[in-house]
Amino acid sequence: TMFKTGEINTGSFRGGGAMKVIDFGRGGKVKTLIETSDGLVRDPEVHFDGGRIVFSMRKNIDDDYHIYEISTDGTGLKQLTSAIGVADFDPLYLPDDSIVFSSTREPKYCMCNRHIMANLYRMNPDGSNIVQLGKSTLFEGHAALMNDGRVIYDRWEYIDRNFGDAQGLWTMNPDGTKHAIYYGNNTGSPGGIIDPRPIPGSSYLLCIFGSCHDR
Repeated sequence: TMFKTGEINTGSFRGGGAMKVIDFGRGGKVKTLIETSDGLVRDPEVHFDGGRIVFSMRKNIDDDYHIYEISTDGTGLKQLTSAIGVADFDPLYLPDDSIVFSSTREPKYCMCNRHIMANLYRMNPDGSNIVQLGKSTLFEGHAALMNDGRVIYDRWEYIDRNFGDAQGLWTMNPDGTKHAIYYGNNTGSPGGIIDPRPIPGSSYLLCIFGSCHDR
């Protein structure tokens, strides 16, 4: 977790991270795009044209995660979201250049702990016109674009299921309509099905089968 300031895990935050590019066509040459000694960089997503990367960053323990954009050559860093006391993360480019992301703007709370959860939102390429897309009881994140244009994401909730069978894959239209289960609803094992990634040119989906916790 460690999504935002004031959460149960905030005291465990340890800064120090970077986003780098490795060029396998040049013998594995590595270039650092952005680096922070006190914060963390996460969730990079490359634009369709290959020229931009959208990602989330927390500058230090007093900051929250916000959405940023940078060119793939490391220039033109722009901050797209900046709400105080709000964590924005897991951004995803859509074909119309709008961006889907997860946010704690309408706080949701884990019923078995004190973690602050998030729902899905969409915004314009410049960070304006933020609209809420999901309103589930707990968490929506790790969105990815399917080959048919739908958005797939992993969803955590306790409605009509027990403690350990709570995380499955859902889909929605990019405008937030037609949320529907894709796979893993009330699945006893694995209890956590997360991080979906459609494989281009096929009907296959790559994801992680795990556990709801560490068991």
